[in-house]
Amino acid sequence: MAEQDLSGPRTTRGERTAARLRMAAREAFATTGFVGARVEDITAIAGVSHGTFYTYFDNKSAVLDSLVELASERLLHVVDESWEGEDVWATVHDVIARFVDALAEEGDVISAWIEAATNDQHFRDELRIVRSQYTEAVAGHLAPVLADTRHDPGVAAGALVAMVEGYTVDRLAVAGSEGRSSAVHTLATLWVGGLIRMSSDR
Repeated sequence: MAEQDLSGPRTTRGERTAARLRMAAREAFATTGFVGARVEDITAIAGVSHGTFYTYFDNKSAVLDSLVELASERLLHVVDESWEGEDVWATVHDVIARFVDALAEEGDVISAWIEAATNDQHFRDELRIVRSQYTEAVAGHLAPVLADTRHDPGVAAGALVAMVEGYTVDRLAVAGSEGRSSAVHTLATLWVGGLIRMSSDR
């Protein structure tokens, strides 16, 4: 489910309208959930007609698909950024801070995505694929640390990523910036402590 390939949306004005519809959809999904939101809600928030909506998107699932694509690109970009640094704790702290910020800011999209995935195989598959991609990226960074240990980098990455994703989307995305610094500090401490313990388990 993707945006329709029409000449209108390719223009600068068209791109702005599509972006306005995506933002309106985010607001509608955040307010009433994906299932509860209607195309009428999105068009009312965006201040456009139904005809305009259908010029850009087939239905509300197509809007969510577009939002998911953007959120996925951002999350994958974050985990692909540098993990280099002499101070291990500070490096992990910076990585988690970037990941937390991305997850919190995309929290409304992720929540709608998870809700849609409960009843839609397409979104369920996309969620699994994207989670696998950024978990594999994290596993690649952990592999040297866990080499010659009894621990699988993929399992470790899956557990550590789930910890950050779950807490951020469930708590920080709702609470906003309140508690963000403390949460990042705690999550980084848990990651580093866990990695130190795993790296010595040979």
